[in-house]
Amino acid sequence: MADAQTYDYIIVGSGSAGSVLSSRLSEDAGVSVLVLEAGGQDDSFMRRIPAALDYALLDDKYNWSYYTDPEPFMDGRQVYCPRGKVIGGSSSINGMMYIRGHPLDYDGWAGNVLPEWSYAHCLPYFKKMESYDRGGDDYRGSDGPFKIATAKLQNPLDRAYLEAALQAGYAYSEDTNGFQQEGFGRTDSNTHNGARWSTADAYLRPAMARPNLKVVTRALTRRILFEGKRAIGVEYEQGGEIHNVHAEREVILSGGTINSPQLLLLSGVGAADHLAEHEIPLVADIPGVGRNLQDHLDLRIQVCCKLPVSVYPQTKGLGRLIAGLKWITTRKGVASTNLFEVSGYVRSNDGVAYPNLQLGFMAVAASYDGAKTYEGHGYQAHIDLMRPSSRGRVQLHSADPKRAPSIVFNYLQTESDRREVIDAVRITRNILSQEAFAPYDDGEFNPGPEVQSDEQILAWARAEGETEYHPTSTCTMGTDDNAVVDGDLRVHGLEGLRVVDASIMPKVVTANTQCTTIMIAEKAADLIAGRTPLEPSYVPLYQPE
Repeated sequence: MADAQTYDYIIVGSGSAGSVLSSRLSEDAGVSVLVLEAGGQDDSFMRRIPAALDYALLDDKYNWSYYTDPEPFMDGRQVYCPRGKVIGGSSSINGMMYIRGHPLDYDGWAGNVLPEWSYAHCLPYFKKMESYDRGGDDYRGSDGPFKIATAKLQNPLDRAYLEAALQAGYAYSEDTNGFQQEGFGRTDSNTHNGARWSTADAYLRPAMARPNLKVVTRALTRRILFEGKRAIGVEYEQGGEIHNVHAEREVILSGGTINSPQLLLLSGVGAADHLAEHEIPLVADIPGVGRNLQDHLDLRIQVCCKLPVSVYPQTKGLGRLIAGLKWITTRKGVASTNLFEVSGYVRSNDGVAYPNLQLGFMAVAASYDGAKTYEGHGYQAHIDLMRPSSRGRVQLHSADPKRAPSIVFNYLQTESDRREVIDAVRITRNILSQEAFAPYDDGEFNPGPEVQSDEQILAWARAEGETEYHPTSTCTMGTDDNAVVDGDLRVHGLEGLRVVDASIMPKVVTANTQCTTIMIAEKAADLIAGRTPLEPSYVPLYQPE
């Protein structure tokens, strides 16, 4: 075993949260920071191309490539669960949609027990992180490290989808990350000059020049080291050799919703009975570790296109090569977009207080990873359940740190989620049937016009539903029985240990989760460093009639 080394802070994971923390904490030249990343450098040329999402999701070099256990409410299917295993974490392999969520998400977190996490308290940190290409205002930041680009709507199918939504009676939102989320508008993405802009690009790589920041890659953290109830360091493996490193101040877990609870459990922090099953010595009996797992279920309604205007030719053979060459030489063209140009946020019925559905669109009919591509011109509308009531969990299969954990999302577990799927399909079909699509609509083929009844729709959802890649909430912030961390993100009952990543969200937000995770880390950095928090910002917000 190598000799132990000591740092002020040890951060486990260099993803959407870890990169931010690494940069912000190392701004103080008087502290030393160690970052341990299980993956390697983000050196893939294809990973930089926004439209090449299938490469990013299928390359095991940059991806943990998890699968769930058989999902009990999805016909026993095992659902693919990719997670970033690379500098930048999942921000280096995701779909690059930049969406904050609804203000009421954060006010819901706050309640009476987490007042410092209201939207007014979070908004200044959203602004701090942003460099928005349309400039700053009361809602948006203009000089932060994270580059945000607004969709250009260059494809006629994207424009048709936006027009169809308005024809169906939905509102237009000039900025779904600003005053009004509800409605349809152009989608923001974390791209810059036509290329992916990850948290490694924005935060970690610029900070790596600092002498007080050390980043160790291909380092699998095996367990947290404790003296009594205090975390004093971690044990990690690199190149077959075991190392111990010590933390003078804190150990910070930023491994994400799957890996952070896994590491806590491997270290003896979790439900006592589950740890006893794997003969792991108990450090702290915290039953909520790994519980409360949430995700957005994704479904695609796909339609054949009459006119040759989709991006299908650019996804295959010579067309893909030409699109790639254009991107290399100009950073423009279809390869410079993540293909999610328009998105909408709607309520499934008038009894819902704020949007519970995200309705996105792609000018091609294909799965995210390219495994299921319609061989011809087509388009698809994405249905995502934004606030599911179904709850899953992350557990250990064994005490071996190299073995993937046991994951079950329990998609469609609840009657309310099943009802939302049925409503969402009918809402989406209504939009796709509007006059704006008349020149293009050559017939729905997935699920197909024969799928009409509630039972048929649910059968299709069970067979076709996939993750939207937004797992959260397995180390929940709060005070209830599921809570793992407090409002300062300290693990309950322990000292010197925090969790800072998407796993701390009490409930998944009405959004793709990367943006919220970065905000959490920006806010946490001030908490950890003892800096005065940014003043809350109270701004006018849209209220539906």
